Amino acid sequence: MSSSPLGLDPLLSLLDSERARFLAEVARVPAARVDVRPVADRWSVAEIVEHVARIDRGIEKLITMRNAEPRPATPGELAQAELTPEKVALVRDRTARIEAPERVRPSGSLTLGAALEQLTAARDALKAAYVAADDEVLDSNVHPHPILGFLTLRAWMQLVAHHDWRHGQQVAEIADSDGKQNAGSPASIKA
Repeated sequence: MSSSPLGLDPLLSLLDSERARFLAEVARVPAARVDVRPVADRWSVAEIVEHVARIDRGIEKLITMRNAEPRPATPGELAQAELTPEKVALVRDRTARIEAPERVRPSGSLTLGAALEQLTAARDALKAAYVAADDEVLDSNVHPHPILGFLTLRAWMQLVAHHDWRHGQQVAEIADSDGKQNAGSPASIKA
């Protein structure tokens, strides 16, 4: 099991603070605009929330699966599997659009309320899986990220917080736009 008590784990604190920032940005968007895409090829706020919930759920499943059946990485994989400042910068760089894999794209069928319910449940399950996981599993098992390469399971947990930040900024861009359909250009409202 993760060695830090639930309230003292810096990683859980980071997850909580970035999630709070994300939700604060969601709350700034007028209710009439949460289901409206700012431009045709960008997600609505409800879709962004659904996507973030899908990420949490996927990483929770990964940690649960690897905790039950660990597959320790090779030394070479581990050497490349930390979440470095350079990798974090790639995630937080809002000037570059990142295409989400199909499995984590939003369905577009959820209301904001339903997406927020999924978000809460997914985060609770993710944190529970992390707390239940053995530290050795978190630090010696890796899984590939489509852009960042192999990451340890602990690095995946760190990535979740930075992912919340990225999408919090995306929601802030929507909140700060004038709300007219196609008001934001693809250059101003990115994924």
